[in-house]
Amino acid sequence: MSLEIKVVSASSLQNLETLGKSDPYVTINFQGEKKKTEVQDGTLDPVWEETLKWELGTKPPRADECIDITVKDYERIGKNRLLGKATIALRNVVHAAPGTPLDYDLGLLDANDSPTVGTLKLTISYTPPAGISATPDGGVDAATVGGMPQMPQQRNRDKLSSAKTKFQIRVRVVEGRQLMGCNINPVCQVSMNGNARQTKAHKGTTTPWFDQIFFFQVEKLPAEVMEDYLEFKVCNSSGIRASTLIGSFKCEVGMVYDQAEHAILNRWLVLANPEEPTPTVQGYLKVCVAVLGPGDVCPDITARQSDQDDVEANLLWSAGVHLQPATFILTVYCAQNLPRMDAGTMQTLKEVLGIGKASKELVDPYLMAGYAGREVQTKILYTNENPEFRQNLHMGFLFPSMCNVIKITLKDWDRVGDDDTIGTALIPISAISAPGENGYLPTFGPSWVSVYGARREWELLDSNDAEKMNEGSEEGCAYRGRALLALHTQVGSYPPSPTTALDNEEFNRIMRYRGTRKFILKCQISGAWHLEDAGKPLEVEVSIGNFGNKLENTMMPSPSSTHPSNPVFDGCKYYFLPWSGAEPFVTVHCDYEDVTHRLHCVNHITAIIMTVKKNLHSLKSLLRGRRYKQEEDKEVEDCIQTALSNLVSACNMALPEVDPVRHTETSLDRHLRDRRRLELDQMKTTVLKVDTSDPQQVVVELESALDTLEVLAQEPQSSIPDVFLWMMSGTKRLAYVRIPAHSVLFAHEPTSQGTLAGKFHTYTLRKPEDETKWGVGGVLRASVWLGREEEGRDWWQAHQDLQLTVYAESYENQVISVPGSGKWVDSGVLMTRPKFSDADGRLSLPLESITFSDGWTFQGDWFIDPDPSVRFTADAGRNLFTEEVFEQQMRVPGGTWIPAPNTWADARGHPACARNDINLPEGWAWRDAWTYDLQRAVDGEGWEYTVESGLLGWSPQEKLYHVSRRRRWIRERHLVQKVEKHQETLPVDGWEYAPLFRLQFHALERKMDVVRRRRWRRRLVPTQPGLPPTPRLSIKTEKGDEISQLTCPRMYVISAERHMYQLRAHIYQARDLPAGDKTGLSDPYAVVSFCNGTQQTDRQNATLCPTWDQTLIFDDVELTGPVATTRSQAPDIVIEVFDWDARGAPEFLGRVFCSPSVVEASLGYQPHALQWYPLARGDVTQGELLASFELLLKDGEELPMLPPTRGDLFMVPFGVRPLLQRTRVEVLCWGVRNMATYELQSVTRPSIEFECGGERVISPIMANIRLNPNFDEPHLVFDVELPKEELYMPPLTLRVVDHRSFGSKPVVATAVVNELHKYSVEPRAARESTLMTVLMKQDSTASKHKPGTVDTEIDWWAKYYVSCGQSERAGAYFSKGYEKLEVLAGALEDESRFSGFKDLVDIVPLFRGHGSHAQEVGEFKGTFRVYPLSPDDSEEPPLILDGFPSPSPQEVVARVYVVLGQDLAPKDAGGSSDPYIVVKLGKMMKTSKDNYRPNTLNPLFGEVFEVAGTLPLHKDLLVQVWDRDLITSDDLIGETTIDLENRYLTRHRATIGLPRQYHVSGGNKWRDIELPTEILKKAAHLRNLEGPVWQSQPLSLTLSGVQYSLTDFEPPDSVLPPTVGDSKERLALYVLHKAMPLVPEHVETRVLMHPAHPGLPQGQLKLWVDIYPFTKDPLPTAVDITPRQAHKYVLRIVVYNVFEAPLQETSFVGGEKMSDVYVKGWLQGTTNVQKTDIHYRCMDGDGNFNWRLVYDLKMMEAEQVMVVEHKEHPWSLHTTEQRRPPQLTLQLWDNDLILRDDYLSEMTLDLCRLPKPAKSVGGVGPSQVPQMMGDGDANSVAITMLDDHTNSINLFEAKRIYGFYPFTRIVEGRTEIAGKIEMEMEVLTEEESKLRPAGQGRDEPNMNPKLAEPDRPATSFLWISSPWKSFKHILWKNYKWYCITLVLLLLLLLFLLLFLYSLPGATIDYLIGVD
Repeated sequence: MSLEIKVVSASSLQNLETLGKSDPYVTINFQGEKKKTEVQDGTLDPVWEETLKWELGTKPPRADECIDITVKDYERIGKNRLLGKATIALRNVVHAAPGTPLDYDLGLLDANDSPTVGTLKLTISYTPPAGISATPDGGVDAATVGGMPQMPQQRNRDKLSSAKTKFQIRVRVVEGRQLMGCNINPVCQVSMNGNARQTKAHKGTTTPWFDQIFFFQVEKLPAEVMEDYLEFKVCNSSGIRASTLIGSFKCEVGMVYDQAEHAILNRWLVLANPEEPTPTVQGYLKVCVAVLGPGDVCPDITARQSDQDDVEANLLWSAGVHLQPATFILTVYCAQNLPRMDAGTMQTLKEVLGIGKASKELVDPYLMAGYAGREVQTKILYTNENPEFRQNLHMGFLFPSMCNVIKITLKDWDRVGDDDTIGTALIPISAISAPGENGYLPTFGPSWVSVYGARREWELLDSNDAEKMNEGSEEGCAYRGRALLALHTQVGSYPPSPTTALDNEEFNRIMRYRGTRKFILKCQISGAWHLEDAGKPLEVEVSIGNFGNKLENTMMPSPSSTHPSNPVFDGCKYYFLPWSGAEPFVTVHCDYEDVTHRLHCVNHITAIIMTVKKNLHSLKSLLRGRRYKQEEDKEVEDCIQTALSNLVSACNMALPEVDPVRHTETSLDRHLRDRRRLELDQMKTTVLKVDTSDPQQVVVELESALDTLEVLAQEPQSSIPDVFLWMMSGTKRLAYVRIPAHSVLFAHEPTSQGTLAGKFHTYTLRKPEDETKWGVGGVLRASVWLGREEEGRDWWQAHQDLQLTVYAESYENQVISVPGSGKWVDSGVLMTRPKFSDADGRLSLPLESITFSDGWTFQGDWFIDPDPSVRFTADAGRNLFTEEVFEQQMRVPGGTWIPAPNTWADARGHPACARNDINLPEGWAWRDAWTYDLQRAVDGEGWEYTVESGLLGWSPQEKLYHVSRRRRWIRERHLVQKVEKHQETLPVDGWEYAPLFRLQFHALERKMDVVRRRRWRRRLVPTQPGLPPTPRLSIKTEKGDEISQLTCPRMYVISAERHMYQLRAHIYQARDLPAGDKTGLSDPYAVVSFCNGTQQTDRQNATLCPTWDQTLIFDDVELTGPVATTRSQAPDIVIEVFDWDARGAPEFLGRVFCSPSVVEASLGYQPHALQWYPLARGDVTQGELLASFELLLKDGEELPMLPPTRGDLFMVPFGVRPLLQRTRVEVLCWGVRNMATYELQSVTRPSIEFECGGERVISPIMANIRLNPNFDEPHLVFDVELPKEELYMPPLTLRVVDHRSFGSKPVVATAVVNELHKYSVEPRAARESTLMTVLMKQDSTASKHKPGTVDTEIDWWAKYYVSCGQSERAGAYFSKGYEKLEVLAGALEDESRFSGFKDLVDIVPLFRGHGSHAQEVGEFKGTFRVYPLSPDDSEEPPLILDGFPSPSPQEVVARVYVVLGQDLAPKDAGGSSDPYIVVKLGKMMKTSKDNYRPNTLNPLFGEVFEVAGTLPLHKDLLVQVWDRDLITSDDLIGETTIDLENRYLTRHRATIGLPRQYHVSGGNKWRDIELPTEILKKAAHLRNLEGPVWQSQPLSLTLSGVQYSLTDFEPPDSVLPPTVGDSKERLALYVLHKAMPLVPEHVETRVLMHPAHPGLPQGQLKLWVDIYPFTKDPLPTAVDITPRQAHKYVLRIVVYNVFEAPLQETSFVGGEKMSDVYVKGWLQGTTNVQKTDIHYRCMDGDGNFNWRLVYDLKMMEAEQVMVVEHKEHPWSLHTTEQRRPPQLTLQLWDNDLILRDDYLSEMTLDLCRLPKPAKSVGGVGPSQVPQMMGDGDANSVAITMLDDHTNSINLFEAKRIYGFYPFTRIVEGRTEIAGKIEMEMEVLTEEESKLRPAGQGRDEPNMNPKLAEPDRPATSFLWISSPWKSFKHILWKNYKWYCITLVLLLLLLLFLLLFLYSLPGATIDYLIGVD
């Protein structure tokens, strides 16, 4: 692949020479590579004919790249001068045929881009690589993007997962209305991600009834699914052009997900044609869409056909209907501070070989902008880290679009491979625009936009995390440059081109926005701890942008980093940096635009947010606390008043003002200020209207205000980059924290100042490469401050206790000349650093060459000052230390072992002290004697052998050839007395030693050390009072007159106030920790880090809810600054919980940062109560910690008494720890269910251990779980000391142990009951009866139901439809007084009133596994009761849970009524299924496979299944829906499980639902084995209620002191059904419903799930279950729920006459308007299309027919729907049944003999809702056409039904209708009447049609009624079949005189011809005299 440019010639070039002519040559720059031609001497019309060639590798160039051409005059002395320049875009070159040369004749421009007279001729040819063809122009796509007029609020997306998730999108297309067009066959297509689904085509209608459902299954990242599009297209499938688009609608999936229930239900989509320049309404489409993720329940998406639809409120407008084409014009001015992106290998090679000049700017940048799926990019500027693009990028779209983000990406062009991403920034549309009356279009800048990504330092191989950071999918860890952009919006047109150039005038116009001011960043670092051992010195760097980055050599240096220090062990787990005494102080001087007016406004609103959050938290805590303490409302009222008044006061405050002198405002600044002021005023008005008597409403309003404020706090034009704090080791960056600049910005007004400005804050450092996102790279306590340089004085005034100390610093470096010689030199091979250098060895800093800057001077001479961190010994910070020394021996091969010359050595073989000569340090004591280490690969005496030490490894087995051996002696010592931190005594020379320069230095020289250094310092002091300038040091060259480089000294601050504190960390307990072991338990311990110390608690074994009850004391904690500052800005405490493992490292469980409470004993000590802190692992909460932290001021004050001890440990003191009381815990250990296998073995003999508060109780061992999963003795009791306050109530832990062979007792499952306070009750003096449901055996001697009347007109389906709100399908059911049942929207156990049937026995899920891998492996059934025991009572209270019946098995019969299925997932290729039901209970299975429902997703089952089983062995009733397949195996659609045991173990009597009325006959006959009176008596007894007591006159009963009479429920005027039973039973039934929460008669809706698709619903089943005890006697008769059957009918339509038909054609003979009229009709959804005969030559619009149309149909009269059966495909075995409204369509047509018939008009009538016919032709009018009742506009928003149902007629009730109806059509968008029809409609049953037969048309039998031949005029005929009639009625009638004249002329002509023919003969005869 190559690019060839032939430079031909130039003409008319400028002559820049004074003498002679110019010497021109051409330079061409492409992709950063320059080539030039030869120089042509002395000519202005040179001819080169030279070819320049660029090899492009394998990556083809882009079409928007350019070729830069310059023509220069060659000068032998001086700079070559420009003759002209030109630029060629590659667009035409790339798109041309491969190898085709393109000729260019270019006009040249001068340096000011003005044209010259010179021209240049070129020829360019491009050869692409094999297999790559020319690509189309990548311009802006101007296609329509559908959407809503307003962008949806992302209300539900913040809870979505960040991993791939399965989603199911369900779409139901219901119907269409008022589709544009005539005689169309509409079809609807739904597409998503390229997958399309299509409905059936409907013939000849503009109101199709589709009612079809489609499923889309996707597995993606949730964020990607939300951005996918759903598109609805309605097309016309008729005509030559198949699928002609009528209208479409397009929306994001996220728009649907953001709605309530993640669905839009029965909403009308406004269809538009996106191809139109100005889209208009093309019709309406009703749809239901639901987006279902894991755990989501599908709402009811049943199609609704209601007359009361609020259609206008349910409209979803297509975005194109209201939106206009618009263009974003993004002006890209320039970019700066871009990082190095290339290795520079070729550049270095060029420099070495002397080929050209190496480039230092190794980046080829371009900018890409993306919006709404479109991407536009600038040109590429090669090798330019500060490029000036000077381009406008144009992005076309329909505004406002649903896309909410403009993505700005800076990229680096790469010659080979994909381009690299430099960094990414996002500009939210919501932040730069505002909707509404006071809104504004998107506008931005000119302003700088900073981009962030991975570390700036170039790396050869970027990690995956670095790529994600650069692309913006993760938070960037470094500043990577910024771009100057501006954006404005043009509405009304699309862009003509994707990019345009920016001229110099426009570019110079924004120079005022580029003006910078001096800023200073100050950072005082108080401490760094919680560090991992890096093995190298560590330092902290502070930077903002590139300023302060010590690895950037292009910026002015700043004292931005601390001095490198060795991390010191903190005595437990982590390390800290020893900055004792002087604290590092860094300053960064930077130049940025003064945008403080924007950031101050952000801080102002942030301050309001902080106030609202604080008040909201207090209010929520108070309301939450009221659940535990019944406090007066006065405190709540005061809190509400405070919160609201604070918010109103904040809203009244003025926003920060703009200084016109300092600040430069953009249009967006003005818009944002107005918007913020308006929103704050509106918020104040809303808050003043809040009802303060409702605390929950106040909380809602405050949360709403908080959301609004967070939107207002966005500032897109923040030109100042974020501040970064980096923990570094040399040049390697380890961990960072990113701080927004506005949060540390200083302001004189407190409300405008950043929340962290100048305040100490504990910053958590994050590792860039940490994939878990929960690791911590360290903790910094720092005070960061940003302000203008002139405001620096304010910082010092606020910190008057600090004294600044500045030191110039240089390190003297030396290396050992020869290893082992002990001679140190400053040169040689090992000397890789200058003799004097900085700490990293990067800069040469000779002492004599260092000079100070203006304003500073040296004080004193250079002195040696070693780093304090090297003084710490190896045991510093440790409480236990192991001394080690190696004993060495030697021998000749096979000889005797003797001591080696170097008998005692360290691990590396270097000489060491003998073990007995090792001295014990002060404060330490030996724990044991010297022993040799056997915990290594050694023999029994600890020896290990080798041939040559240091060359070969060691072996534990002795061989003859071994000549050396050694063993390790160890001895432990422990700290017994705390002394000052052990520090090595440094030699006076101050040298620090290390094996290599890059490793950690130490104070004492060792044998292995080969390098050393020492630190020289010299103090600098300001030369004048006041605020000194930034100190900088200059390094002069050896000549002494030139400055080679600049560096900065180290700066420190020393506080005049230093205080000693003691931290007491009271760690009491934790709860709900994640499991760390595979048993599902953990061995947790807590690690507490504070400042320079870390301690840990004891380990608690095998628990998820540990109680440590331990106080950790951190003594002598030194903090600088005033006590008041420490009180408000105390360091945070880091608490981490780990799981101890016998093997391997501890597993991290969770972390929390807590702030201590500063306590001054002199002011009175008040213990701080314990508080729950959430533990988190990353962003996921992992349990809670109950703790309290007190920071006690020492400073000579007497501290509170130490806490009590437990052994060597301090306990949580009284006053802090919860107040305990003796509490009894009763456990009903009923049993376990669904236990999964453990280690491939079934759990057969479990027992359960219950633990709470340190006390445990163990259940008996279950004999065999297969025979009885209940425990024989379920009642367990234990007493424990528990807190009185329920807030501190510890959880209860369950551990299930399986007892196996050979004594194996593994823990197979665990569970934690957190909210134990829910089971708290009061102890009772007398035990109440257990409230249990007992299944009663059927008594054969029970009273029989009295026979009653049977109402044959009423069936169960009528009851169901009335209960569903579909009264029109129930007939007279409700009017006869019958009751309803409850149709539940979910499962019965999900009803809140029944508490999930856990009122007696709860279900606790059991888990196994650790962390996120924990899986549910079973269930525990049981309950708990917790109540205090009074110490005063000598007698113990009776047990509450005593008296439960024996948990023996119970045999039952379950009768399952399956009503119907809804929205089942399709399993067949055609998008349908053949569902049937399978019911399983235990080993018993019933199926309806032989009675499956073919080709449907909404089957009507009406099946009853009866199965028997034993509880609790067979507790789970499984109901499955399968898809029947003919050849392959059947497919499972979904299943649902019903826990029968839960329905048995409840007081709500869930065995059989109680009806509302007591019937003794009919479809509602009583089906329980007990009568209502018996049920009432037993229920009252179980609840300890008095009664019932019956009274006969009048009939009433008294229950628990309340009297009920029958008249209370049955008023005298009430209507009762004829099937009701005895009045006593009726009253008992009424009282059961009134007084007790029993389960009523119901139909529940159960969601079907599939094991292969967990969490995704596969449809719904409506069913109910009746549970009976097993008995030999017959059970009550089952309810008949057989589906209704459709009845056959015959529809006869007699078309008598048609009037005023449109005259479509013109007679070619007579010129009259006429039509050959006929009528065509069919029932919607059927294929039986019938036509009348043709009334030819209808000239007055009136047609006569007398024609009968006959249609067979199946009808369900009660439901008013027609049943249509059809086959989906010719090869289908079964028909598909569809229920739809019975709609008749009649059309009026004009017949054509040759061409296609012409459509005239039509009507569609609903046979159940017919408009009243007119009695005469004149009576036909707009009143019969509802569309014409308004303005007649077919595109009106109001979509009505086809008729007015208030005066409608049901044909199936009227049987026969005669009259006149109108035909209509749409002309220019308006509905008009186009014809009238006189007809008779009659509907007959199948039997009636046989008794009264009638033929089709006028065929025999022509009767009922008899149709005579139509009385048509004589002019009605077909001309081709009746020529005589055509002559008589057409020609003669219109051209009679013409015909006579023609005949006479013909006769005359004939006579003339005969005359001429006979004249010659007659003449001859005459001449010759012949007679």
